[in-house]
Amino acid sequence: MAEAVVSGVVTRIGDLLVQEGKFLSGVSNQVELLQIELKLMQGLLKDADARQNESELVRQWVAEIRDLAYDADDIIATHAHTVGSRKGGGVQKVLERCSCILDEGITVPQVGSKIENIMTKISNLKTSFQGYGIRESMIKGGGSSSFNERQREQRQTFSHLEHDVVGFDDDLNKLVEFLLKEGEDSRVASICGMGGLGKTTLAKMVYNYREVKQHFDCRAWVYISQQCQRRRVWEEILISLLSKDQRDEIQKLTDAEIVEKLRQVQCEKRCLVILDDIWNIEAWNSLQEAFLVRSTGNKILLTSRNKQVCLHVDPRSFLCELQCLNEERSWELLDKIAISWREDRVTKTYMEKFGKEMIGYCGGLPLAITVLGGLLAAKQTQEEWEDVLRHIKSYLHVEQNLRVNKVLALSYNDLPCHLKPCFLYLGHFPEDFEIPTKKLIRMWMGEGFASEIQHNRGREDTMDDVGHRYLRELVQRCMVLVGKMGSLGRIKTC
Repeated sequence: MAEAVVSGVVTRIGDLLVQEGKFLSGVSNQVELLQIELKLMQGLLKDADARQNESELVRQWVAEIRDLAYDADDIIATHAHTVGSRKGGGVQKVLERCSCILDEGITVPQVGSKIENIMTKISNLKTSFQGYGIRESMIKGGGSSSFNERQREQRQTFSHLEHDVVGFDDDLNKLVEFLLKEGEDSRVASICGMGGLGKTTLAKMVYNYREVKQHFDCRAWVYISQQCQRRRVWEEILISLLSKDQRDEIQKLTDAEIVEKLRQVQCEKRCLVILDDIWNIEAWNSLQEAFLVRSTGNKILLTSRNKQVCLHVDPRSFLCELQCLNEERSWELLDKIAISWREDRVTKTYMEKFGKEMIGYCGGLPLAITVLGGLLAAKQTQEEWEDVLRHIKSYLHVEQNLRVNKVLALSYNDLPCHLKPCFLYLGHFPEDFEIPTKKLIRMWMGEGFASEIQHNRGREDTMDDVGHRYLRELVQRCMVLVGKMGSLGRIKTC
C-alpha cells in the first residue's frame, strides 16, 4: 500500500504547486524537491512492496516510507491552509481535512526544516532499498493504464459471468439434467468443495443456462455467507420470485407473512432458488420453513464448503463434489486467460514455458490459477514473466488452503498504484455482495481515487470514465468478477 500512499501524496503536492502555489510561499522550492524525491522513491516501492514477505527489515522500511509520506502531506497541506486562511484565500476546498493538524504559529523556517528532515530520511531509505537489491521500476504518469490499447483490444473479458471457465462441462450437464427432471425423489441439488474450486461460478452457469431459464417460471439467487440473516434472505428470495416493484410492500410484512407468501408462490409457480455459500447446518435450519412445500416442480440448488450441510438438507439430494483441476485442465485455464489471445508466436513460446512451471504451484485450484492468469495477462516481456515466476516460488510454496490468499497478495502487490486503493475499498462491502458500479465509482470519486481528468485519444475523460476504466482493469486482472452488464456495454454490477 505504500506505493499507493506515496503516489497519492505526489499527486496532491503537484496539485498544490499548480493550483495553490501562492500559499506555499517560502517553501515552494523545498516542496518541489520533496516531490521529486518521492517520485524517485515510487520507482523502488513497486519492487519493495512485492518483496515484503522476504524480510522483516523490508517491511519496516516500507512502513517508514508510508509514514513519511503521510507526514509530508500533513506538513505541506497544513502550512498552505494556514497561509491561505491568513490571506483569505480559497485553499480550504483543497485542504479541509488538514485544518487543525499543526499549530498555526509554526514559522516558515520550521516548515522548511521539517521538509528537509523528511527528505533526508527518504534519501537514506532509498539507499537502504538499493543496497538490499530492490530494483527501480518505471512509474507511469497520470494514473495511466497498465494495459495498453492494443492489449485491451486483444483481450476482452466481459462475457458476463462465465468467461475463462474450464473443467465444468460434465458437472454442468448433470446439474442441468437434474433440475429439468420432473419427479418426487428429490428437489435439492448441492455443490460442495473447498474455497476457490468454483462452486459459485458453476452455480451461476447453471442459473443462466438457457434451458433452465426456460423451464422455470421464476428464479431467485441469494447469498448466505457466514452471517446468515434469515429475514434478509427471505425478503430477497420473495422479491426475486415476485417483482422488484413489490420490494417496499414485502419489507413491511411480518416474518410469518413472508413465509406464507413464499410457500404460496412455490405452490403456484415452478421456482428455482439458489442458496449460495451456506456455511453451517444452523443456517439451513433457520431458513427451511419457507421451503416446506409439496411441489415437484420446484428445485433448490445450494453451494457449501461443508458436505455435511448438503447431506443434512436432503440426504437424497444430487451431490456435486468439485475437485481440483488436473495438470491438463490447469494449463488450459491459464492458457485461456493469459496466453492464447496473444498474437506473437515467439512471445507465446516463452510464456508457455514459464506458465507450465507456475501452475504447479497452484495445486489445481481454479481461483489461484485464475488470479495468477489475470496477473500474467498484464505482463508483456520475458523479464516480467521471469519476475513473476520468482515471486510465485516464494509465495505459493505453502500448504494448499493458503494458496488463494497468497496468490491474491501477489496479484495485489502487482497492481499499479492507482488501482490498489480502489481494490482495497471493495472490502467496505459485505461478503458476496453484488456491488452497483455506479455507487462504487461515486465512492471512489469521493475518496479521490478517480479524481484526475485523464486524456484519451485527444479528448478529456470525465471522472466517471476514469472510474469505469479502473474497474475494467481490475476485471481484466481477474481481481473482480462481473455481475451484470448494462445496455451500453458498461459493467452494471460486480
